[in-house]
Formats: sequence, structure tokens, C-alpha cells
Amino acid sequence: MVKELSITIDVGTTNSKVSLFEIASGKLVFRENFQTPKKVDDYGELFDLSEIWDRLLEILIKIVAGNPGNIDSINISSVGEAGVLVDSNGRVVTPLIAWYDKRAVEYVAKLSHGQKQIIYEITGLPAHSNYSVPKIKWLVDHLKLSGQKYIWLNIPDLFSYFLTKQMSTEYSMASRTMCFDLKQCRWSTEILEMFDLQNLIEFPPVIASGEVVGYTTTGEIDELKKEKISVRIAGHDHMVGALGINLKDKDLLNSTGTTEGLLLIDDHPFLEEKSFQESLSNGIFTKPQYYTLFSSMPTGGNAFEWYQHFFNIDQKVFEQDCQNLYQRYLLDQIFLDDPVILIPHLNGSGAPFKNGKSRGLMYGISLETRREDVLLGIILGLCLEMKYVATCFPMEEVNRVIAIGPVVKNPLWIQLKADALNKDISVVKMEEAVSFGALKAAYSDFDYDIEYQVIQPDSNQVQAFNRLLDKYSYLYESKQFLVDDNFHQSSFESRDITNRCIETKEIFFS
Repeated sequence: MVKELSITIDVGTTNSKVSLFEIASGKLVFRENFQTPKKVDDYGELFDLSEIWDRLLEILIKIVAGNPGNIDSINISSVGEAGVLVDSNGRVVTPLIAWYDKRAVEYVAKLSHGQKQIIYEITGLPAHSNYSVPKIKWLVDHLKLSGQKYIWLNIPDLFSYFLTKQMSTEYSMASRTMCFDLKQCRWSTEILEMFDLQNLIEFPPVIASGEVVGYTTTGEIDELKKEKISVRIAGHDHMVGALGINLKDKDLLNSTGTTEGLLLIDDHPFLEEKSFQESLSNGIFTKPQYYTLFSSMPTGGNAFEWYQHFFNIDQKVFEQDCQNLYQRYLLDQIFLDDPVILIPHLNGSGAPFKNGKSRGLMYGISLETRREDVLLGIILGLCLEMKYVATCFPMEEVNRVIAIGPVVKNPLWIQLKADALNKDISVVKMEEAVSFGALKAAYSDFDYDIEYQVIQPDSNQVQAFNRLLDKYSYLYESKQFLVDDNFHQSSFESRDITNRCIETKEIFFS
């Protein structure tokens, strides 16, 4: 009997999704979403591992029971950087620290400039507490782990292990740990030694996205052991989403969700000094012959969630607010000469000033400011942040910009993005690109038509955005002095970065 169905799992920051697809057609048969459970400890925020796994397992068992003998694979993707340590007996011995949790910042602060440069040269990542190694160091120190070797498993690695009792990871996940040598494609002993972890920590073998980790027959879940279902790791959700929409080299992906990201793939890593100074993140794509250049903007859709909570409105009112602004924008009734502007660092900042302590700044409020002005300021801020970050990418090499995620349902946000970048935005009309990417990783010959809606920039508003970027850049640089003392020591260096980005915008966006 040919098995016709495949399951994909996507563990996101805000929501997690389990989908059932027909392999041949890509038709969605079933999907169940749930809010990703979290909890707080004395140091910060954790993903609630037991709750997440219980919910996933409940859904998996239900799907398999309803389709006996017809499930071919389970394919897992998730956020990056988050994981646990497993001891020599295969027991999870640490909590699952959220990727954005800042408890390990002290270990990054202790690094010298030279050490940070070495980390970048080896891993392609700017040293930051979001990545796995500082979290591992914090866990080792605070839980006083010793006396044996512990293995670090990222979220997809861990759930694959639960299902099969086999340990592996995947390239795009490995390259978010801050311990994977990009050029050598192996784990870096030099990084482990830098954090004094060489005698305690190991990592699992690295396999390609979609490659079989093992089968449910070797696992310990009774309801699944009788079914021989292959288990595969799709990879880091942003990269898997890019695979799902068939991202090509020279395409720039704007991936939106709780956070927002810009992703470029190419056949070589971007490890030069400029990328290091601007805190751009390199990695390996789900197709390992490609490298990724990535920057995450820690605020995206969560800014809209903040807006709803702040003004005590529901999703329906928020959507109506957006629609009203969109209609006014199309009718040229909104002028961008002196709007409210939000620098959306509500959860820290990304490139080129990557700092978890960074905070948001709103400028332009007056006695006449109304709720809709604040909403426009938020969306303008998100678009200006994207434009600001994009100036640090090789935009002259970009053939097209592709947008996926919740932004596709917000025409105002999309139009402002096109005007900000002065580029056509190809909006992918696809629900859950990450789920499709996980399916494509497992079945390389799986193909499907992708519908795009192309949003063109308004030439009148493009010039307004260029003027706004000058103001935004000035506010961005000025507020950095409020963040911490480290900035004062490197302010001239940061000013050089800011100026280089501003100087290049006319080349990239004219």
C-alpha cells in the first residue's frame, strides 16, 4: 500500500500548528492550531515543554488513529535557538528557554571584541544571548551540571528524539546555535572552548532538511509504535517558509509573523567585516548548497498585539482601523510630512544595532494625536525598520522581494512596504508557507503552483519614505545612547555604520 498522507509540525513563538496533507496534491486535509504554551521562572521566559509536547502528541495520535496505515512521514520545523540538554541516559535535564529570553546576556557581555569577531568568522553569527551557546552556558552554570556529557537538542531534534529515540539535527537549525562552523560544516570545538564547555557539551549529527531521522517503530509512544512513520526535521521556520515558496538566489524574502525577518540566499556566505559590523546573521539554508544572510527584527506582528492591548480593542476593530487607514492612504488623504513614528524596538533591536536592551521610541505625538495616528505610526515604524535593515543587505543584487505571513492579509502594511523599499512586493497567496516548506523538504519532487499578487510602489510616497528614513535614522542613532554604557564606547563606530547605511540608500532604493 502506498501511503498518501504526511504530517507537518510548526512550533512557533505565538502559535503552533499540526497539518495533514495529501502528498501528491498538497491538499490540506486537516489542521489544528494552538497557542504555544509559555511560563515564567525567576530569570525570564520559558517555552512550556511538557504542555507543548502533550498537545502535539494528542493531535498526532488523533490523526494517526483516524488514518491507520496511511501516514508516511512527520516533518518538524520550529523557531531557532531554543532547546534543552539531555543527559547520557536520554533524560531532559533542563528547561526549554525561549529563544528571545535574555538571561544569558552576561556571557555575551564578557566576550572581547576579538572573541566576537572569531565567533563571526566561524559561525557567521553576531555574538548574542538569543543563540544557543550562551543559553547552554547559563544552564550549565545555574544547574551546576557536571560529571558527564550532555547533548544539546533544538526543538525539532528533541521531538524527533521523543518519536524515534534517534538523535539528529539539521543544517539550518545547527547554524542558529552559534557553535556550527559554516565553512567546515562541523561543530566548532573552538567556540566550546571559548565558553569552557568542551568537556561537557556535545551536539548531534547534522543531516539535510527532510532526511529521515528514524521511525516511530523505534520510539516509546505505544499509539505510534505500530505504525512505521518516518520522522524528519524540516528546519528553522524562516528558512522552511522560504523553501515553501521556492525562494531563489537573488530573491529577498520578507517573512512576517510575531517577529519579522529579511532573508537572502546565495552560494557563498557573507563573512566580511561589513556584515560583522552590521550584525547580519549567516547560516545554511534547507538546501545546504546555499548559504543564508538573515536579519530578524524582534518586533513584527507583536506590535499590533501591543496596540490592541494598549487601546483595549479586539482583532475585528484593529482590522477595521487598518482598512480605514488604507482607504485614506489610497485616496492621498494621508500625508507623510510629519507623522507619528515608532521605532519598534518593543522586544530589543536587530541589525545593525543588535541589542536586547533596546527599547521602542515614539516621536511626533501631540495633543491632536488620535488612535489611528498611533496605528499609522506603528506600521510606518515597522516599514522604516525594514528599510533601515535592508540598506545593510546587498540590495543591488536583489531581483525581487517576496512577502509571506500575516502581512499578506494587511493591504496597508504591504503597500507601505512597497513604498518604503521602492520595489514591487510579490505577495504569496499561501496559507502557512512553513507547513508547505516542511512538506517540500520531505518530498523534493513535490510541486505546486504559487499565486502571487504584485504590489507596486507609489512614486509619490517613495520620496516621502526617503525623507522619513533620514529622520528615522537620526532618531535611531540618538536613542542608542539611552540603551547602555557599551554604546557610548562604540558610538563613533555605530555612527559610521548608520552613515554608511544612509549613504547607500539612494543607490539601493532610487
